[in-house]
Amino acid sequence: MTAPHPVSDAPPWFSTLHPARQSALLERARPSSVLAGARVYGLGDPPDGLWSVVEGEVRLVSYPAIGLESVAMIVGPGSWFGELSVVDGGPRPHDAVAVRPTRLLHVPLAAFEQVAESHPLLYRDLGVLVCGRQRAALTFMAQSIAQPVSVRLARVLGAAARAAGPDALRMRQEDLAAMIGVSRQTINKELKRLERAGMIALSYGKIAVREPQALRAIGQ
Repeated sequence: MTAPHPVSDAPPWFSTLHPARQSALLERARPSSVLAGARVYGLGDPPDGLWSVVEGEVRLVSYPAIGLESVAMIVGPGSWFGELSVVDGGPRPHDAVAVRPTRLLHVPLAAFEQVAESHPLLYRDLGVLVCGRQRAALTFMAQSIAQPVSVRLARVLGAAARAAGPDALRMRQEDLAAMIGVSRQTINKELKRLERAGMIALSYGKIAVREPQALRAIGQ
């Protein structure tokens, strides 16, 4: 595995749009539901529009080399994704995979382009979303170089917990290790330390955050 992008943890992009553009997108959005493990779209697929998580969780996964998997981003409720291929028309750079049963909104590409014809500033809005993700990635990379593992882990767990809401995080230790850029053994040791401190509870494939404020204090 390789170290990726952070958890999606920025102010909701959609709430910053002009109300007319919000309404135009929602009028053309189609609701859908997928089961845990289902692909929303696949690596290399042509662009099919813009997606939003209503409930659940989607992970964007890429494969930089044979046998390597990179969790590029964890997308929770209120977040939109798929913007890059909508902007440049290129193939999807990730698999988008539902981690749990997930409800989505989908604005098909043709519908998005129709809205953009009437509201050309929508492309600028989408550019803001792309730039926000790029800035978050650069910040995450800088923090990964300068900060100790305990701080990086607390930041990732805290952000993932906010995305998941009251549910326990469905997150493999391999994924956490990849996101932070350390070995699975190191992550296991740090998680056990947090569990002994009462901040989290570990079970198979799940992490329940018990003390989010304490994690935020470490992350800061």
